[in-house]
Amino acid sequence: MDETEQSKNSGYGKKSVGQWIVIYVIIGAIIYGLVYFFFSAKKGGYNYNQTGQPQQQITTQQPTSGSQAAPTSTSTNQQNTVTLTQDGFSPATLTVKAGETVTWVNKSGTDATVHSGPHPIHTSYPPLNLGSFSNGGTLSLRFDKPGTYSYHNHLNSSQNGTIIVQ
Repeated sequence: MDETEQSKNSGYGKKSVGQWIVIYVIIGAIIYGLVYFFFSAKKGGYNYNQTGQPQQQITTQQPTSGSQAAPTSTSTNQQNTVTLTQDGFSPATLTVKAGETVTWVNKSGTDATVHSGPHPIHTSYPPLNLGSFSNGGTLSLRFDKPGTYSYHNHLNSSQNGTIIVQ
């Protein structure tokens, strides 16, 4: 083998440090995107019971320009409304009866979310992972099973609350 062939073959398969950095950045971005998609993206719109049957569709309502948005359900009790302001969820603890629907109203001035505790993994009650809603929007969920359910605004985890279902 002459000297020209040896110099061509000696670099084959080797990558510079810069190329490795680019490869790792691309792989990291793909992994981050997958993790975000599976753990932070808005979950489906149904609350499934243990048999896998949908119980209640999650409703969202965005503000309409120039007029007050109509309620999503006539059965929603004003007492079962939680308002998010810049200071957090109010009331911070809400007690409802099994089968009642809770509606969250965003009056914080920014986009927000409603996710089950604990932050950041949202695993205590997956149906409560309602996702994001913009300022003026609403999210609703029917609670069929008695228990205590913690939630928070994933975008500001210091804003949290509890729903007690009797």
